[in-house]
Amino acid sequence: MKRLTVAIDDLATLRYLLNDNDFDPAQFAVLCEVAGAHGLSLTLGNDQRGIGEGDAQFIKKLHKSFLNIHIPPEPQIMKAVLSISPDMVTLVEISDSGRTFFPLSTDVLQETLLEVLPDFHANNISVAAFCAPEITAIKQLNRARLDYVEFDCTEFTLAKDSNEALVALDKLNSATLAAAKLGLGVNGYGNIHYLHLPDLAAIPRLEDICMGIGIIKRALLVGVDQAIKEALQQILFYQRER
Repeated sequence: MKRLTVAIDDLATLRYLLNDNDFDPAQFAVLCEVAGAHGLSLTLGNDQRGIGEGDAQFIKKLHKSFLNIHIPPEPQIMKAVLSISPDMVTLVEISDSGRTFFPLSTDVLQETLLEVLPDFHANNISVAAFCAPEITAIKQLNRARLDYVEFDCTEFTLAKDSNEALVALDKLNSATLAAAKLGLGVNGYGNIHYLHLPDLAAIPRLEDICMGIGIIKRALLVGVDQAIKEALQQILFYQRER
């Protein structure tokens, strides 16, 4: 069964921009879990506009589902994540705005993993890397002894027309199959909204579909409970396990 994971970073951004603590990422995370979300995702970096270490620690204490933390390969942040002890860390390069992820270069990733992978695994933390859905990238990451890959879905979710979307979706299908054959788990992330869920849910071996701002915007209109239920209904109805 596909998992629905909710990225809560945009709640922290709203809190900062509006200077309003009522936009509480921890409270939103708990409400998402109560409504049926299978996991939570957050980013821990150096941006004061985003999730802070205190937020992450509090969410870890409260949460009951799966927790995935996106981090850049910086020693201080990786040390903080070890103290939080999430279920998974996903290594990414973060833009200056703190709102965009990029795949790390293979050299940086391999050097980082050589140093930190034993510590993460010793603490039962799975390790993933954010990457493009391309066979070459998957093979390189597999040699780094990762547990998961998290595919950048934006080529599909930001496609300009249906033809571009079909090509991008085919790449995601092929890449997911290739990663699974190599023994890697597969997650999907990147501007995923409700209209994308049917196609993503139909991809065999894709385990985790991570939504962020789409869930938040819908929750502002119909409430968190209904927003999560609508996403789950899309996933459950359209997924075709093979």
